[in-house]
Amino acid sequence: MSVATQGSKESTIDLALTAEERNELRLALRIYVTDLRMEISHTDRYEFREELKAKRAVLEGVLRRLGGATTGVAGQGRQGEAE
Repeated sequence: MSVATQGSKESTIDLALTAEERNELRLALRIYVTDLRMEISHTDRYEFREELKAKRAVLEGVLRRLGGATTGVAGQGRQGEAE
């Protein structure tokens, strides 16, 4: 798996994971993305909310590349999120 890092110069790294490590990473990312969704929905400051949305989009992309769903833990969607 290659992962692009953010910044003006894109770079990639190759990361070899066992099946167990991949599953644990997907679970951790799903939980964190779900927490970000909750934080986004409770954030009043527009600039900070946009930063959180950008972070969420990056992490959802990583989840897709890992083969994990991005709909959240236990099928939780984006309900209640302020756009």
